[in-house]
Amino acid sequence: MTGTRSITKGSGSGGGVRLRPGPAPRPPRLWPRPPIMASNLWLILGLLASHSSDLAAVREAPPTAVTTPIQNLHIDPAHYTLSWDPAPGADITTGAFCRKGRDIFVWADPGLARCSFQSLSLCHVTNFTVFLGKDRAVAGSIQFPPDDGGDHEAAAQDLRCWVHEGRLSCQWERGPKAAGDVHYRMFWRDVRLGPAHNRECPHYHSLDVNTAGPAPHGGHEGCTLDLDTVLGSTPNSPDLVPQVTITINGSGRAGPVPCMDNTVDLQRAEVLAPPTLTVECNGSEAHARWVAPNRFHHGLLGYTLQVNQSSRSELQEYNVSIPHFWVPNAGAISFRVKSRSEVDPRKLSSWSEAWGLVCPPEVTPVKTALVTSVATVLGAGLVAAGLLLWWRKSLLSRLCPPIPRLRLPLAGEMVVWEPALEDCEVTPVTDA
Repeated sequence: MTGTRSITKGSGSGGGVRLRPGPAPRPPRLWPRPPIMASNLWLILGLLASHSSDLAAVREAPPTAVTTPIQNLHIDPAHYTLSWDPAPGADITTGAFCRKGRDIFVWADPGLARCSFQSLSLCHVTNFTVFLGKDRAVAGSIQFPPDDGGDHEAAAQDLRCWVHEGRLSCQWERGPKAAGDVHYRMFWRDVRLGPAHNRECPHYHSLDVNTAGPAPHGGHEGCTLDLDTVLGSTPNSPDLVPQVTITINGSGRAGPVPCMDNTVDLQRAEVLAPPTLTVECNGSEAHARWVAPNRFHHGLLGYTLQVNQSSRSELQEYNVSIPHFWVPNAGAISFRVKSRSEVDPRKLSSWSEAWGLVCPPEVTPVKTALVTSVATVLGAGLVAAGLLLWWRKSLLSRLCPPIPRLRLPLAGEMVVWEPALEDCEVTPVTDA
């Protein structure tokens, strides 16, 4: 109920109006109306009940045990293997495979709980992971070698190696945080052997300055190894080392710096040298043959041959797989050849030195037979003509014999014949 005001007319001379105050107004309500308040209360009670049930469910759920199907994951650096033991009760029947760093996946050895690698770095901290099943579920991982806390930015960096002319040359850069007195030394070994078989490179160089012993301070360091001396000179020997591990150690007055190493595939690192070319004439044919001096591509080379022949207006180019080539009726001709790798077709040698020669014209068997035939016919004709002439002379002599010559000349004497009894006309003959 709201407040009202009363109006009363006065009786005085002024005839004024007097206001009489009514009841005081009530203050406004500060709580919601009963229907809204009830709905909010039910909502709060429902949320509290749901939260209480969730808490109860969490308290009542048993703890989940975290298990892995493998255990005791470890690296054997002497044999380049990553091994593990199956966890008790684990069923590993779907196959396992491993991965070293970012390399390709390697299947586990058949029937064994291990993976084998071609090489392991003893300097770079690498992550090794074991996967199970087709979904590549991670079963475990390990890092090797353990991080020793050294400053790896003081180690040698950017190692590059290549094989050329029977030698292995490597270059590297100094670590950006290496002290000025840090010297580096290079060691190499067969990738199939352990670090105990490391041998030091004998010929160091820095900025193309040859030195004996560790390389001096310089922007680029390097070393060269004579492969024919340490590996033998037989290119297809079964004992030929396919890969080597290069290790660069460093040390200074403050002590050693972390090492760096890399595996070098000698075949991939080999720079193809141009073949040695020999050419010769065999009659009218030109024979070219060559020898490739690359020892780690034995039987794995193809060749591109260029032939420049005077009888042809365009340069001829041939791709061959054997180290020789024949050109018939060569005339004036020149050759040059280069090698290409069958393992990596993008790898090519430079061109060999061009060799030219002039072979005599071709004498074909047809011409020889024709000349022989003509000579035979002419000879036979001459013989036949001679025989014919001899036969004709003999026949004429028999048909027309010569008149015989008188041995007793008539010296003015007259011979008289008496007429015979024959009745025939006789012509007298007188001496003139």
